[in-house]
Amino acid sequence: MHIATPRSVTVVGAGLAGLRTVQRLRHGGYQGRIAWFGAERLPPYDRPPLSKQVLRGENDKPWLLPDAGLACLSAEIGLGHRVLELDTGRRVIRTDGGWLPYDVLVIATGASPRRIPGLGGLVLRTLDEARDLRARLLPASRLAIVGAGLIGCEVAASARSMDVDVDLIDILPGPLIRVVGPRVCDIVAGLHREHGVRLRMGTAAARAGDGRLTLADGTELDADVVLEAIGAAPETGWLEGSALRLDDGVVCDAMGRAGDGVYAVGDVARWDGRRGEHWTSAGEQADRVAAAILGQDPPPAVPAYWWSDQYDIKLQGLGTPGPDDEVHLVTWGPKSRTIALYARDHRLTGVVGFSAAAAVMKLRADIAAGSPVGDVLDRFAP
Repeated sequence: MHIATPRSVTVVGAGLAGLRTVQRLRHGGYQGRIAWFGAERLPPYDRPPLSKQVLRGENDKPWLLPDAGLACLSAEIGLGHRVLELDTGRRVIRTDGGWLPYDVLVIATGASPRRIPGLGGLVLRTLDEARDLRARLLPASRLAIVGAGLIGCEVAASARSMDVDVDLIDILPGPLIRVVGPRVCDIVAGLHREHGVRLRMGTAAARAGDGRLTLADGTELDADVVLEAIGAAPETGWLEGSALRLDDGVVCDAMGRAGDGVYAVGDVARWDGRRGEHWTSAGEQADRVAAAILGQDPPPAVPAYWWSDQYDIKLQGLGTPGPDDEVHLVTWGPKSRTIALYARDHRLTGVVGFSAAAAVMKLRADIAAGSPVGDVLDRFAP
């Protein structure tokens, strides 16, 4: 069935997901009008470096494209302009400059940091916030990080390289436990302890002030800086009252459709019941949405992928293992790198490697196929 190409596409959000959508539309041959809005005045930038290279002062301008590359996209870019409301019935959006019509709308507004009521710590989501945090982290200062997920762990590693004293706090039993499960989180915990991070797991932050942080268990910590890193909530406030279904993000089908002529990509989107917050999922979703808009065949689905740089280790994960999956720890290569294989019903569901990129990426097809975990284990047998 032929799908008519829209006369115009409006993209709301100028992060990776929004940029990739515009790029894929143009690369796919779309020659219509593209209106593109971003709430920040800065050009599109890469967020993974914020907790690493930007924080350490190694890269202060992590732009995703040079100015010439943006110009080549021939999009009408409105940076520093917020979109405030969506009316799907009239097919219009309200910006800070008034109401504007759309033919097809792509929502890519991302997410905002969750906050602990009354704590008053810093957060890290934008380039300006990364620069501000960097300016406060002086050698020998004390940093308390509340939240031991990917951002919290990466900031802890970066801060230790800057000779900053670090306490890492989480209400859960171990760092990254939601991502890698209890067995592998013990390895992550050991990595941070080896580098001098004090782990304070199984407790929450209660209050902060006057250079102190008090935990729920009564422990008091010296803290020149407190960072709240407890996750992010999808930016859907401007969509309240629209006809879209909102449930921890914009609810979409497997091609990113959220409604008539409306798609969502990136951290704000919930595809097939799951909201992905990783760099690669934003790009892959944009590829599929652009294909749907253009009436082209979608690219093949691939297992979810994430990575995290901590100290001299690159963690890489593939697949979507569940909390009850069995875990098999193996070693690989002359340096005996640790790899965790996850399985459910004896089928491979995911893998996490510690600086074992070559081995991890070779398992992408096995995860997609649900290969017997015994066959995969045989490849790592000495």
